[in-house]
Amino acid sequence: MTGAQCQAARLRLGWSTRMLASKAGVPWYAVMNLDYGTGEVDPSIVDALARAFKRAGLELR
Repeated sequence: MTGAQCQAARLRLGWSTRMLASKAGVPWYAVMNLDYGTGEVDPSIVDALARAFKRAGLELR
């Protein structure tokens, strides 16, 4: 998942970065790092975010 995909999915669901982080069980700054490309994001965090989106009915390709 790219930062742009994460941001678009999050906005489509009406979720803030903190809400997505809470739903995925990851630190909020990790979502910010991915959304804006400001730092490295561990693949396990990307997986957790993808699972949160999938639980909400949105599957990224």
